[in-house]
This record gives sequence, structure tokens and C-alpha cells, in this order.
Amino acid sequence: MTRVLVTGASGFIGAALARDLRAAGVNVRTAARCALPGDHAIMDDLTRPAAWRAALTGVSAVVHLAGPAHARPSAEGERAITEGAAVLARTAEEAGVTRVIYISSAHAAAKRTGVQPISECDAPAPHDPYGRAKLAAEQTLLAHAALNPIALRPPLVFAPDAKANFALLLRLAASPLPLPLAGVSNARSLISRESVIAAVRAVLVAPGRAGGVFFIADRPALSTSGIIAALRRGLGRAPLLFPAGPLLAFAPAPLRQSLAVDDSAFRAAFGYGARAHADTRADLEACARAWKAAA
Repeated sequence: MTRVLVTGASGFIGAALARDLRAAGVNVRTAARCALPGDHAIMDDLTRPAAWRAALTGVSAVVHLAGPAHARPSAEGERAITEGAAVLARTAEEAGVTRVIYISSAHAAAKRTGVQPISECDAPAPHDPYGRAKLAAEQTLLAHAALNPIALRPPLVFAPDAKANFALLLRLAASPLPLPLAGVSNARSLISRESVIAAVRAVLVAPGRAGGVFFIADRPALSTSGIIAALRRGLGRAPLLFPAGPLLAFAPAPLRQSLAVDDSAFRAAFGYGARAHADTRADLEACARAWKAAA
């Protein structure tokens, strides 16, 4: 590869990915709304072809992370996801790009599942505008075969500096109170930021391998009680969980529902390199320790 463009390079995953690739000797150009050091392109409107053309000059592969990262984007945010993907596809073909990696979301397939994981073979059924926009962006990119496109669908991504839902889980785990979660028997897939980066690197070093849609995740999937217990162990505390009984029905839906994905197809096609044997519990404990140390 000559140069890799990382969009959304000021974000939670993009910034870490750009650092990791550069440390590995990859020629990286970043793109974001704000100025960043090094080879960088300002991109404040994902639907503007001129901005994409400037960013794509001399680029052979794109890792597309830019766009709203939360599950309730505005109409403008949905447009950035869907139309941004369409403009990327057209301009990347013009520029001769030969690999596009789109960081999508498990929400493109479902917002909740049964305890049994879903796979790429299951028909996608997104439950909200964010998931539908992500699915539409996937379909747009996958229609451009010359780009050898790959859409990666991660579930909840965690790291010590994560925002939104995982930050809430960390604060919940850090509370001194016993929590009524011992009876929760759901299954939630998660993936560490390090494993997302490992997945991207695995795809980049296999430029000739066929594209498609792939779930990515760490193993095993855990119940909400298992997630909180792992985080509390990392914080040096006992789990302090007790059964809620009938009151569990009134707990917030994300704490009760399952969202489990099967990443077997990605493991068979690409793998995660050194992260192949990452353990969700151990990584959650390490994440909580790092979060506590930085607090």
C-alpha cells in the first residue's frame, strides 16, 4: 500500500488507529474536521466531493470512521453517514483506491438479539435511524466492487477513555453501592479498541482478500452482571451484585437485553493477529485499572 487515509482521525477509534499504523511504519494521511499534525486533510463536510478528492490523492486504502458515533444522530448526521458513503465511493473509484474499510456497527444488523449470537447470514433488521443509516452506507460501499470494500460491524467498543454507554458502565461499576444485577442472564458482545485496530490491520495486510460484511468482537460475550463484575475486579473491588427479582423487569433495557454477534467469519478470513486470543473479562479488568489510574 502507498498511503492509507484514516477518516474521523480525531475520534475515539480513529486517533488511536492512526497512531498505531504510523508506529508500524504505515504511510498514513488523517482526515478530520480539525487540524491534526502530520499528513492531514481537513474534512468538515463528508458530502462534499472536493474535500474527498483532495484527501484521496495518492491513497490506496481508506479506513472510514468519520460520522456520528452515537445511536441518535440528527437528520444532518444521518445524511453524513449515508451521503458521505456515496460520495466516498464515487471519489475513491476515481482516485483508484483498491480497498475501503468501513467501520460500521452491529446496530446495522440489530439493536438486540436473543442469547444466541447473530451472524452475517441473518437478514439485517436495524431498529433505529442510526442502524438504518449504517446499513445503507454499507450497501452503498459494497456496490462498488472495484474498491474491494469491507464493512466491519463492531458491538460496543471499550477503552478507558470511551464515552457514552461504556462510560456509564464504568461509573456504575465505580459506585460503592451493591447492584441488583445478579439475576441478569443476557449476552452482550463487546470489543476492545485494541481489537478493532487489530482487525483493521489484518485487513490492510491482506489487500487481495475478498470484501464483504463481517462482525468483529472479543470473546466471550458476557452478561451485564459479568461485565460489571469484571470492571469491579479491575477496580480492586468485589462484584457486590444481588438478585433484583421481579424488579429486574423495570431495569433499563440495555442492562437486560442481549446483543451477541458471531465473528467466526472474520476470524476465518482475516483473524486478529496478536489479539486473536484476547479475553473479554481480562481486557475489561485491564481497562478498569487504566481508567482508575487516569482518574
